[in-house]
Amino acid sequence: MARRSEKVVYWGAFILEWFQHLQDPDFRGSDYKILFFLCGQLKYDDNIAYIKQKQIAESLSIDKGGVSKSIKRLCEKQFIVKCQNGFMINPHLFYVGNSDIRFKNRGEFDRLLLQNGLEPRF
Repeated sequence: MARRSEKVVYWGAFILEWFQHLQDPDFRGSDYKILFFLCGQLKYDDNIAYIKQKQIAESLSIDKGGVSKSIKRLCEKQFIVKCQNGFMINPHLFYVGNSDIRFKNRGEFDRLLLQNGLEPRF
């Protein structure tokens, strides 16, 4: 049997406050679908889902325009932020890995928000 080259992670942690933010009246079904899909794709060491919008659209059978609108909403609400080669899921709200990694990733997420002209919300 071949060994896996990538560590398999079987858990992630939600910050309870996240559930309140998920009740946002601006969100649509596709927003949730894409957000949870991205959470399932993220890498445990950096909270980033290395995927393109086209791949999201194909995987979820959502048109590219719909994916683009959902990504925009998720970025505006700071659930995710665009980064090189993918999307970083907000580690203030959801993360995998230990607390050292989480705190490092929080700083990186906030840096990316500022770089995109957004003041960190969480």
